[in-house]
Amino acid sequence: MTGKGMIDAHTHMFPEDVIHNWNAYAERDPYFGNLTKDSPKSRTREAFATAEDGIREADKAGIEVIVMQGWYWNDMDLCRQHNDYMAELTEKYPGRYVAFGSINPVFGKEAVKEVERCYERGFAGIGELGPGGNGFSLKDPRLYDVLEAAEALHLPVNFHVGEPMGHVYAGKDLTPIEGFYDLAVRYPKLKLIFAHMGGGLPFYEILPEVKEAFRNVYYDLAANPLLYDIRSTKAAVRLAGAERILFGTDFPLTIYPEVFKGQDLTMFVEDIRKNAGLTPYERERVMGENMRELISVSGRKYPGQENGNT
Repeated sequence: MTGKGMIDAHTHMFPEDVIHNWNAYAERDPYFGNLTKDSPKSRTREAFATAEDGIREADKAGIEVIVMQGWYWNDMDLCRQHNDYMAELTEKYPGRYVAFGSINPVFGKEAVKEVERCYERGFAGIGELGPGGNGFSLKDPRLYDVLEAAEALHLPVNFHVGEPMGHVYAGKDLTPIEGFYDLAVRYPKLKLIFAHMGGGLPFYEILPEVKEAFRNVYYDLAANPLLYDIRSTKAAVRLAGAERILFGTDFPLTIYPEVFKGQDLTMFVEDIRKNAGLTPYERERVMGENMRELISVSGRKYPGQENGNT
């Protein structure tokens, strides 16, 4: 990576009250509790990190900017609370943290108002939206309202996408992936991020009509080592282009559980550098430049964009 620093496009930073009072929040939002409980039978383990933990691990890995994705809460007040916390971090650590808003479309007009409030507080996008976790379909008019609000404000939208086959695990979203194609067709100008390698959607870009519809679609690599072989990064680059793949970790999720069960960002960075097979240009695009350009579409300045640079 040369020039500007790396950007982690997909992390989850929770308010410290959530960390210290997990039982109360798990009872209030059972889906959150199911996804974040520590089970000895699970191969994965959701973890929690403070803002200072995130910066420390980012510094070790050479990551300049940490993009916080919101959570798919099933409680509107918890969405607001989480967004307030992320806004505080962006103000307390300018240049290190960037926020995407926690939004649940099921709350209708309140969700749209929260999109607008996030924009006013300087957020760079919306998401991670979780259709499975929040119980809405990709044809829900309430989702359309949220996407139209985001589009009007030039805010990219991140969707949690699950691969349609393989083993079932907590958090696997079985929303049919063909619905994401329909969304891309419906909103051709909206910047969409399909998390977790889009559940395999890059493969379908072999079809010319999908390639055309997905020209504003990006894929992040969140939790990639848990789901795929690291060489899938190169495959996605070949299928979708180096300009539309985003490095993201899902930090602080444990993504190398057989090797290390603590917080870490360095292993993923090194795995990509040594084993993904990317050229220097591809690595630079994937590891930072794509996300740097993407979060600038609202016209705001984020790290590395000073003096009009994008």
